[in-house]
Amino acid sequence: MTSTYQQQLSLYMIVYIKLSLTIKNVNAFEYAHPRINQNILIGPHSIYAYPGETIQFPCIVSKQFDATVTWCWNDFCTLGKAQLVRHEATHDGLISIYQYAAYPKFRLSINERLNHYNLSITDVSDKDEGIFQCQIQRTMRAHEARSERVHLTVVAPPMGQPKLLLPVMPLKQGQSTNITCVSSPSKPASELILYKNEEIIKSELSSAKYVYELDKDTNKNVTKLIYTIDDPDSSWHNAIVKCKQIYEFANNPQLYVIAKLNVYYKPRARIESQNRSPLNINSTATFRCIVHGNPEPQLKWFANSMDLTSLTSPTVNIPLSKHVHNHSIGCTAINSVGMTNTSIRLLIRYPPTFIVRPPKFVVVDLNSKSSLKPTILRCIVDSYPRAKITWHRYGEIIAKGLSFNLENITKREQQGIYSYRIETEGFETIKSDFIIYMKGKPLIYIQESKQYNRLFECQVYSSSPILRISWRLNDQPIASSDQLSISTTCGDYSCISKLVYDYPRIIPSSKILNRLSCIGENEFGIDQSRLYQMNTSDDPTIILLSIILSTFILIVFFSAVAIYCCCRVRRIRKRHKCLNNKKLPVVYDEHYSINELIKEVGSLRTCNTSMNNADKLSLQMDSTDHLLTTSLNNHNTKTVLDNLSNESSTNSSGFHSKSTTTIFNNEYSPRLPETVDVKFSGIYPLYTYHIK
Repeated sequence: MTSTYQQQLSLYMIVYIKLSLTIKNVNAFEYAHPRINQNILIGPHSIYAYPGETIQFPCIVSKQFDATVTWCWNDFCTLGKAQLVRHEATHDGLISIYQYAAYPKFRLSINERLNHYNLSITDVSDKDEGIFQCQIQRTMRAHEARSERVHLTVVAPPMGQPKLLLPVMPLKQGQSTNITCVSSPSKPASELILYKNEEIIKSELSSAKYVYELDKDTNKNVTKLIYTIDDPDSSWHNAIVKCKQIYEFANNPQLYVIAKLNVYYKPRARIESQNRSPLNINSTATFRCIVHGNPEPQLKWFANSMDLTSLTSPTVNIPLSKHVHNHSIGCTAINSVGMTNTSIRLLIRYPPTFIVRPPKFVVVDLNSKSSLKPTILRCIVDSYPRAKITWHRYGEIIAKGLSFNLENITKREQQGIYSYRIETEGFETIKSDFIIYMKGKPLIYIQESKQYNRLFECQVYSSSPILRISWRLNDQPIASSDQLSISTTCGDYSCISKLVYDYPRIIPSSKILNRLSCIGENEFGIDQSRLYQMNTSDDPTIILLSIILSTFILIVFFSAVAIYCCCRVRRIRKRHKCLNNKKLPVVYDEHYSINELIKEVGSLRTCNTSMNNADKLSLQMDSTDHLLTTSLNNHNTKTVLDNLSNESSTNSSGFHSKSTTTIFNNEYSPRLPETVDVKFSGIYPLYTYHIK
């Protein structure tokens, strides 16, 4: 029993030791080779290569240490045995280059340290085209394989222009048709663009689709662009359709083909007015029917109020009258495809005419309870444009619209003159007055006539007969005489009394308050108008005299001003003339002659009688004589006289002076400057004067 227990214990110890060693080895292996998620970091991409080029498909992976990387071609992953060609040492590590024995143009470059597995193909040809795949195989520690597929295409440019396939012409409106554009064979396939009148037809917005096919004869790709015209209309007639072929892998020019479409379509018609102004009554309007169609359509006119079926001309003249307003006129265009009608409405402007007109005199009986008494006044007119009607009193709008409610008239103070206005755009405004009269005493208005001078009119309104009309001036009755005349005329509901007067005779003084009133009487009593204040300033004769007097005063005033200005100008000119004739030199220098000085002083005395103190000479004649005598009586008298004599003789022949003019006996003669070599020992300037 004891020996058996010892044997089992020994066995357990051995198993435990082996299991511990196994776990330790596994942990050490996992530490040395950690689990990595296999992935292709940088994979190959599709390549378009020209014949004879050398290309390379990169493949940089992340994999388990025991996983293998292989390349597949057209899903054939066993390319055969690869032979080592050479090793290349780089700073990134050792690169081993292998060559496949069955495919000598395929070479595999491997960098084990960086996990680079790149496939190169030299001298590319059509036979090398296909699908290439870089694949990481699965292992016990990585149960999923990773791969990436790409294409190799050898470039073959198109050798011709595209083709445009059109249906049988002409196209007919309402019948669907297709336009097909076919490219020239190429590898890869060419791109096609379809144009309509130089505008691109966008495939995503139209009935266009692309079809890619393989040409069996050339083993190249062909592109087809099919565009469907659902309903050919006038926009497609004579349209230029262009198909452009674009190949991006060659420098060949873009090739295209064009065609012109012919479409039979239903006519289109529109009416155009040849009138520059709005249509007015009693005039003639001209209209033109413009039609388009293929084949050429026939034209006919129609109207709902006139017979125009015999007219086939594109232009028609319509006489405009009120009864054709708001009627229609149109034209019909017909061809083999269909018929089109178009029309316009005639809107003719005409002035307003009354359909219902308010009465001139409206009687309101506040005491009557009859249902027949008028409660509403209506004003209805016919016009185009529609008229705007407003009701007024004392210039203010009290109502708008076709009717005026009399139920609002409840007081005698509301009676009087009312008016209505009819405003129509483009026509004159119609204004008319009417009277609302409260049954009872007369309604009286007095006013001065605007047409005739010195005339007053008294209007008396009454629903019952008017018994008497009289005038009063300053509460005194007046009657017809040599100074004034009174006349009265009566109608159905009113009387007009006219007073013609003479201001100077009827009104003796303008300071008197002149009040004129008119009195009327009927069966209900007597009433008078408001007092009219008469003012003599309104007399035309007085106004004319005032204008004449004002004009005369203005003429006298301006004449006096003109005479004063003329005298003033003559006086100023005379003064300037004397100063110019007898003016002393401003500055005398050593070359100025003493003889001339004496003559100037003598002439100054003659002119001094006409000068006043305003000239303000800085030196008078007496001071001039005193200075001259003093200068001649000094100790150099002899020398000075000799010099003066010499100077006088010199000046008789010629001299140079700053004064350029000399005046003798009111005669002007310019001095000519000369240069004379004379030694001067004479007198310095004696005086100067200034005129301000």
